[in-house]
Amino acid sequence: MGRKRALPYFILAVAILAIALLLIFKDSFFSGNTAIGDVRRLEVDEELVPISNDSTLFSYNGIMIGGENYNLRARNMEGTVLWTLKLKENISDIKRCGSGVVVNMGNKGIVTVSKAGEVLWQYEMTVPAYNILCSDEGLILIQYKEDTYNSFEIFNIKGVKYCSAIINSAHVISFDGIAGKYYTVALLDVSSDKVLTKIATYNNKSEILWANNFENIIIPIIKYSEKGELIAVFENSIKKFKADGKMFKDFNFSNSITKLSMGKNFIVSIVKNTGFYDVFIHDYNLKQIGTAAVKTKPMGVFVGDTHFLLYDKDSLTVSNRQSKVTAIYESNIDINSTYIGDDSRVYIISNRKLQKLSMYKR
Repeated sequence: MGRKRALPYFILAVAILAIALLLIFKDSFFSGNTAIGDVRRLEVDEELVPISNDSTLFSYNGIMIGGENYNLRARNMEGTVLWTLKLKENISDIKRCGSGVVVNMGNKGIVTVSKAGEVLWQYEMTVPAYNILCSDEGLILIQYKEDTYNSFEIFNIKGVKYCSAIINSAHVISFDGIAGKYYTVALLDVSSDKVLTKIATYNNKSEILWANNFENIIIPIIKYSEKGELIAVFENSIKKFKADGKMFKDFNFSNSITKLSMGKNFIVSIVKNTGFYDVFIHDYNLKQIGTAAVKTKPMGVFVGDTHFLLYDKDSLTVSNRQSKVTAIYESNIDINSTYIGDDSRVYIISNRKLQKLSMYKR
C-alpha cells in the first residue's frame, strides 16, 4: 500500500526534474531561438556592415558585394574578403543573374562575374542600355532606345547571344527564357492613347514563334516553370500558356495583386481585400495549396524552395507552402529586403547592414 501511495509523488518528482533540465538546456534544444508553441522567434546571429558608406551594395547567399568607383569587393558574414576586382568604369548597379552577378557600369557596359569572383564576360555597348533585366536561370536582356526605334538583345551570363529584335516604340517590362530554345518578353507600348501589351516568344533565330496582344493591361512578371510552361502575371490573375501560345489555365482573383513572388516550386500572391490582405499560395499547375490573411499590407514577399517570407519595415514571418507560420522576427531597425539563402538561413538587409538570422526548423 505504501509503495502505491509513493508512486504519484515519484512521477511528479520526475516531471519537475525534466522541466528543470529543459529550462537549463533550452538554448541547446532551440539553437538560440525562443519557441512559442510551434512558432519560433528568430534572432540575429551575425551582422555585416559595408566598408564604405558610398558603395553600391548587393547581397545573396550570405555574401555582401560592394562596388565603389571602379572597385568590386565580396565579403562573407565574418568580414573576410573573398575576392576583389578592378573594373574599367564606375559601378552603378549590381544584379543577380543565375548563380552569378551582372555589374552595370553606367549603362555603357556590363561585366558578369561568377560567385567565385571570376570575370565571365565583358561587354561594351555602342548604344547605352535603356534597361537591363536578368533571369533566375542566368539570361540577360539588354534593351536599347535609339532615335527611331527600340530593340533588345538576349545573352547568357558568358556572353553567348541567343536572340535580338526590333520592338519599335515598345519597352520590355519582363522576360524569361529557356537557354537554347525560346525566349519570351512582355512588351508595353504607350505611344498611343491606349496601353498596348504584347507577349511574344522568339527562337534562337530571333523569329517570333507566337504572340498575344492585350489592351490596358500590364504584365509585370513572366516565368517559365521547370516543365517549360509559361506563367504570366496580370493585374488580377495568373495565366498559364502552352509552348504554342495557347492559354490553357488561369486563376482569377477578386481584387488586384499588390505583391507577387515566384520560387522554383510555388507562387505567393498578395491580394488587397476589404480591411485586410489575402495571401494565396499556388503551385505551377495554378492549384491553390494554401491561403492566409494579414491585416497590413506587406512591403515585400520572397519565395524560397520550401518556405516564403512576408515582411514590412518592422518584422517578418516565415511560412511553409501551406501558409503555416513557422517563425517570426521583429527588427529594431528598418527592414529593406530579405531572402532565404542556399543554407536555409534567413538574411535581412537593413539600412545597409546584412544580418543573418538563426536557422529555423523545416
